[in-house]
Amino acid sequence: MELETENTKGADNFRDAADTGRTTGTARRPPASRVAQVTVVVLFLAWLVDYIDRLVITVALPEIGDEFSLGETEQGLVLTAFFITYALFQIPGGILADSWGAKRTMLVAAAGWSVFTAACGLARGLGSMLALRGLFGVLQGIFPAASIKAISERTTRRQRLTANGAMSASNPFGAAIAPMVAAPLVAAFGWRGAFFAVAVLGAGMVFVLWKGLPPALTRKDEETGTDGDAPPAEAAAPVQVPVRDALRLLRSSVMWRFTLMFCGFNIIGWGLVSWVPTFLRESKGVSLTGAGVLAGIPWFAAAVSMVLGGWVFDRYLRGNHRRVVIPVMLITAVLLIFMVRAETAAEFILWETAGTLVMYLAYMQIFGLPLRMLPAEYAGVGGGMVNFGGQLAGAVSPFVMGFLAEHFSFEVAFSFLVFGAGLAVIGALITPQTTESFRRGLGRHLGAPSNSVAGEPG
Repeated sequence: MELETENTKGADNFRDAADTGRTTGTARRPPASRVAQVTVVVLFLAWLVDYIDRLVITVALPEIGDEFSLGETEQGLVLTAFFITYALFQIPGGILADSWGAKRTMLVAAAGWSVFTAACGLARGLGSMLALRGLFGVLQGIFPAASIKAISERTTRRQRLTANGAMSASNPFGAAIAPMVAAPLVAAFGWRGAFFAVAVLGAGMVFVLWKGLPPALTRKDEETGTDGDAPPAEAAAPVQVPVRDALRLLRSSVMWRFTLMFCGFNIIGWGLVSWVPTFLRESKGVSLTGAGVLAGIPWFAAAVSMVLGGWVFDRYLRGNHRRVVIPVMLITAVLLIFMVRAETAAEFILWETAGTLVMYLAYMQIFGLPLRMLPAEYAGVGGGMVNFGGQLAGAVSPFVMGFLAEHFSFEVAFSFLVFGAGLAVIGALITPQTTESFRRGLGRHLGAPSNSVAGEPG
């Protein structure tokens, strides 16, 4: 993913900041393009591990259900327990990142979720599993907004949407490889051993984040998009806003409309991720390892589609995301109906792959657009607000689908996903379509240190 812009070509390196913990010396910083590229790689890996640790349970769910004597509704409740706390801690995570620092927040999150991943392997029944998944959700919940804040601090406005798209591609890519990693682990070590094994990945990621994440760009370079020399006074720690100022953004109805749109989008995503592995095993007779492979295929397509959609929108379709979101979600709804009617596992995966390929073309228009236009110092709480909607969908979709599968059928359960497409369309109809309308609706909710919304560069 090429993140360099014309503003960075031929420019000089600028000086390093005390961001690394050193207070002396004038070591030269890498160019802004290099900072952006390294940041994307480190955060891509962090998100990949995040998803593997999170989704191992979707593959292990039938074994957990058998050991604890759980029906589909109770299994859905186990999945929902994570998403309830995960959704609730999106905005607190953003406030924490904006006021305490993105890197610190991410380190605490990764260390904590690794501990609770391992602890899930020690669960002795439904109650303890629900409690552990809830605590796991708290620690994972503070990570997303901090990662958004980190990438906003380390990219220029021209780079930001493309960089966010590249980083966010780790989400569907993680959803693709998680079942492929988890299925052999469950087969070899049982579901408890699988949790212990993937927890080790999280612990390793703490070290990578600590040592690998580069210092933030200076304010001069973030605003101008250049790689010029920054004097030592400017090479300071990233700007952080008081909690009171960060909370002002919560009053913005504009941001909550994007939250609604992302909620509809993720009702589909989390429903598929949560229940397809179990559906393939229990309804289509696919083996454990076979289900792991098949369940991952649609998400490789989604990863490619997400990056492509962000790139196309960033360059050719600015100014009216409705033109993309509405047709994409309507086509997705039709493809989901064909998926529900599929008779074989292969046909089901084929239609699911077509659906995710189309749906994720709209991901960055829904999730990334408001983040591009927000000042970097508000990216944490802004990202937390939008992501709250997506994770609220995770609290609803697995439980509702589990209930429908147990009391009706998996076909009825997967039909529920069409509702998510409709909700995303409604969100697209009521959100601002231009930078100017976004600025008018949002600017009065921003306090110090910046009172203006960063518009899209021409």
